[in-house]
Amino acid sequence: MAKFNLLEEPWIPVREGGRVREVSLRDALVRAPAIERIDTPSPLEEAALHRLLLAVLYRALPRLGDFWDALDLVERGELDSKALEGYLSRFYDRFYLFHEEAPFLQIPDLPTKDPLPWAKLLPEMASGNNPTLFDHTTEENVPMTSYAQAARALLVHQAYAPGGLLKRLGVTSAEDAPLARPAAFLVVGENLFQTLVLNLVPQKDPGVPVWERSPLRTQDVAGHATKWPLQGAALVYAWPSRGVCLLDEGTGVREMAYGPGVKPLEVGFHDPMVAHRLDAKGQVSPLRLSVEKSFWRDFSAMLPAAGESFPATLAHALRLAEELGLRRELRVLGQVSDQAKVLDVRREVYPLPQGFLSPVAEALLQKGLELAEEVGKELSGVARRVAQGLLGDKDPEELRRFQDSLPLLRLYWAELDGRFPQFLEKLAGPGAMDFWREEVRRAALRAWEETRAFLGTEGRHLKALAEGERAMGSVLAPRQEKEGKTP
Repeated sequence: MAKFNLLEEPWIPVREGGRVREVSLRDALVRAPAIERIDTPSPLEEAALHRLLLAVLYRALPRLGDFWDALDLVERGELDSKALEGYLSRFYDRFYLFHEEAPFLQIPDLPTKDPLPWAKLLPEMASGNNPTLFDHTTEENVPMTSYAQAARALLVHQAYAPGGLLKRLGVTSAEDAPLARPAAFLVVGENLFQTLVLNLVPQKDPGVPVWERSPLRTQDVAGHATKWPLQGAALVYAWPSRGVCLLDEGTGVREMAYGPGVKPLEVGFHDPMVAHRLDAKGQVSPLRLSVEKSFWRDFSAMLPAAGESFPATLAHALRLAEELGLRRELRVLGQVSDQAKVLDVRREVYPLPQGFLSPVAEALLQKGLELAEEVGKELSGVARRVAQGLLGDKDPEELRRFQDSLPLLRLYWAELDGRFPQFLEKLAGPGAMDFWREEVRRAALRAWEETRAFLGTEGRHLKALAEGERAMGSVLAPRQEKEGKTP
């Protein structure tokens, strides 16, 4: 019954030598210095695969006690192959995708009555009442998938499954998986080895991963009989959020048995890849991605200069990279969900230039974010003036709907989405704020020009545009005059 061992079979997509190919979990770790990066079109796969590799390293390598241990590891340039091979050999049998007693991240004896299509494992695929994001299959014609894709999909689901109705094995509703709502922050280095070590934040107790524990059975998850503290990166990074048993059809997977997983007990553990902040009620909550805006607009929510804190992976990676002069970038990965429905899947990439940690750079970044939001509010006022000029004093709700239909704000923010990474690159050098002021002004002007074309040239439109032009005069005025001085 043992089949498709993840330590031996190719299933992790990586870029190496200028091309993308699939490698085994063992090869991804042993050959990490030669591999450029994990390369997958799915942001959720990217996060889930890195978390699995990190979970293994937390247990396989000698424990990193502090920053200096991590620094030594980066300078060594490779992982401890003897420790790694010894660990993987010890738990070799726990990494079979199909196994009679202990299939990887699954429960072997789940009831196979009323199986579900494997597509339920991925939010990008259509299944049940999940909105179709990028896929047009139906549950009646779900194609068979390869073992490699099934393994990746299983990993994604265990990390990202949103809570909601379940109604299986005595459990009415399931809990969120660890990354169902939060954004995940991954710092990418010059090769996979650097990426892994940059994100391997020293832990006092990394926890015991699921493959080192006794295999779960149906009786363990029925009625949420098993509850584990949600604590320790090695455990949380590969958490058994749902009971799954992939059904092998000989050459691939089409269906699976499905049920509840281990119920998480909140114990105040902060996932190293997640940023947290105090909300309006004074409670600590994770930062999430928004369907309405790019994440960079929320950068201030984790700036130390503003009293917040970076996620542990980012703080750790920045310190290591600054010490050694490493090139790196930040990837913000995750999904946007509404209760149990996934609305969007997102990957945002930002440069992390040298000097990013300096007080001057942080202050400029905060000022730049405030400027963009200030102009955005002013443009909202312009849109309101245009709506009033066209519709007069009609019903406020009708005015609001027309105001929201104007492309002014959408185009403004879309322009800045493409310019913000350049602002980050310039933060540590001279003229960063002057560059950003000009980009904000140009974005506002371009958005206004497109809005003029959108409205048309009838008399009532020209009247509304005249109102907008007067309001735009203030928006486009030199920003230094409003700020008082140039930093």
